[in-house]
Amino acid sequence: MNVLSSTTAATGAGLWLAMAMIGALGFVLGFAMNHGSICTFVATTELIAQKRPARLIALIECAFWAAIGYTILGAAPTMHDVWAPVAQLAAAAIVFGFGVYVNGACIFGSVGHFGNGDIDFGFTFVGLFVVLYLGFLSGVGVEQMPVSAAPPLGLVLLAVAVAALLAIRLAIFNSAGNFRRLTVAMAVIGMTSAVMSVLAPRFAITASIGSILSIPVAGVLIFVCMFGGSLLSARLREHRFVLRRPNRADIVRRTLGGVLMGLGALLIPGGNDTLLLVGFPMGAWQAALAYLLIVATLALLIVRFGSAARSWS
Repeated sequence: MNVLSSTTAATGAGLWLAMAMIGALGFVLGFAMNHGSICTFVATTELIAQKRPARLIALIECAFWAAIGYTILGAAPTMHDVWAPVAQLAAAAIVFGFGVYVNGACIFGSVGHFGNGDIDFGFTFVGLFVVLYLGFLSGVGVEQMPVSAAPPLGLVLLAVAVAALLAIRLAIFNSAGNFRRLTVAMAVIGMTSAVMSVLAPRFAITASIGSILSIPVAGVLIFVCMFGGSLLSARLREHRFVLRRPNRADIVRRTLGGVLMGLGALLIPGGNDTLLLVGFPMGAWQAALAYLLIVATLALLIVRFGSAARSWS
């Protein structure tokens, strides 16, 4: 049931309950992203520099957990704009990959870094907002019909796939503690995103910025609670919280990275979060192609220019 759009049903106490649930889920999502120290840039860096694919495998697990969530809820993952033509999609994915490299983190990682006190990553979302706002004003995707598809695998096969990925990752992960932390984080992110998509259908982590424009109250609520969860996770993990004042170079870099990621997300359409949490669960080959190109772009840039990206937990 679309809680927010069913205005006749979601009134009074019901509406407040729905908003409380959305806020709580946004908080949990932000907490899990910081707690799991998950980021496509970090994952690709570990693959290239350390020959460790564990975090990339975990990101695929997250997509399967989201598919399990959709299946349990009886809901179909939905893209609210049609996929771009292949050439445009490929170019947009490469632009998004450049944006991730310039920014120093993907969408997941930016939320996590902000929670760690790296407030310069807030400017990543300023760049995203500018691009998505201009896209909103220009009507990009406004006349497109949503595309929905149920996960192509049943619940049993999805569970088997998750178990297989967990077994592979356990075999290559050195730290049992890190393995458990990442496993819980991926399950929570995937399942929570599925529930959020039912309660607030236009939700995506990237689109939490754009949704401020299209569904203002829910968009602001998701945005604030998600960052609040990330902040609390860092506070509990480190037993302290230190805000790091950004310099001018940091501000320019994060803003430019956000702009590039915003352009890519606008044209694909969707960021790495949408690809993993919506595109993959619906079995869209376009999502697989775009995500592969994002990772490949990052890999090439890391090989050529290096990377200082590191997990923080």
